[in-house]
Amino acid sequence: MIVAYAWRNVWRNSTRSLAVILALATGLLGALFIAALANGMMDKWVKTAIDNEISDLQMHHPEYLITQELTSTMDQDRIAQYLKADSNIASYSFRVKVDGMAATANNSVQVTGLGVDPTTESEVTNIHHLVEEGSYFEDQSNFKSMVISRKMADKLKAGLKSKIILTLADAQGEIAYENFKVTGLFATNNTMFDESTIFVEKDQLARILKLEPGQVHEAAARVVDPDLLEVTVAGLNSSLGDVETESWKELNPTLKVTASTMDLYNYILVGVVLLALIFGIVNTMLMAILERTKEIGMLTALGLSRLKIAQMIIAETVFLCLVGSTIGNLLSFLAIGYFGRRGIHFEEFAEGFESFGLSAEVFPSIDTEMYFTITIMVVITAIFSSIFPIVRAFKLEPAEAIRD
Repeated sequence: MIVAYAWRNVWRNSTRSLAVILALATGLLGALFIAALANGMMDKWVKTAIDNEISDLQMHHPEYLITQELTSTMDQDRIAQYLKADSNIASYSFRVKVDGMAATANNSVQVTGLGVDPTTESEVTNIHHLVEEGSYFEDQSNFKSMVISRKMADKLKAGLKSKIILTLADAQGEIAYENFKVTGLFATNNTMFDESTIFVEKDQLARILKLEPGQVHEAAARVVDPDLLEVTVAGLNSSLGDVETESWKELNPTLKVTASTMDLYNYILVGVVLLALIFGIVNTMLMAILERTKEIGMLTALGLSRLKIAQMIIAETVFLCLVGSTIGNLLSFLAIGYFGRRGIHFEEFAEGFESFGLSAEVFPSIDTEMYFTITIMVVITAIFSSIFPIVRAFKLEPAEAIRD
């Protein structure tokens, strides 16, 4: 009886109830959509960082991570044996790395040179898909090939077929110079990566650095099942004691921290919205109590206990909030689903986004379980909001309430 009576009371003043329901629904819609937008931005950030730069895991000589010494190398053939034996490794590639100076007749910039095997590298990163002009080490030429970003080409005032002089110190500490020809121009959504990274062929760079055959500085790999990434990293570290294997979370702690705190941020955002809506809900229920002062007095005089009155007010508040949250969740689900498929393009802010390594194209997304968690939060909010109206109702004396 209390439940049915409370549901009827919600709609006794439909205009006021609809105003609260609309406020709650639009508040949840805004909060959930912003949360989904932040999730989509983070997911794209992590995905592009893994696909274009890091891969799922990397392997290095322990001293190379600290000193970046060119002599801190690994044996490519030995590492390959362990990677082939691991069932969760989908693909891998070996790299030679060096810091140097790239120069043209117009300008020079400090760069990180990555010597890669074009065939295996295309299986661990997507740079070959991001080449907008020229090719990814496909042209045969008497000159050594170099693939650079459009942003670096602009800084060097270079283009396809431009000659670039790479200056570096080899493994023996001697300064070496080498001419390269630009054969491809790529573009990612990470300005810092684009402005500092060049790609050349691994064997050519190894010869310039005077490395022993089969010696590499880095191995990058993709896994079959990302959920088993940590297990795979631990297994490789156990098998290869003199080689350090790290997942993308360890290689880029910023990504790990941001991704792990995103859910907390989303719940805080929704919590702030619900906190703001509490005042509107409390005001609505107080008005309902004041309008029904005589009615509540009569119910009390007829023997309805304070516990029943409290249950009735709580039920009214919960019904009011559940209707609003249901509508808000439904609208959020439809909006996030629609834009999650089509994406939102922030072309006007692309340069600012890319300076932080973010994509200007965002696909909002949110975990389904969050809708259920939000519903629980709404119920808790409703119960909390009903406390003050219940106290107000308890202060009513039956005789005075009926007379008033």
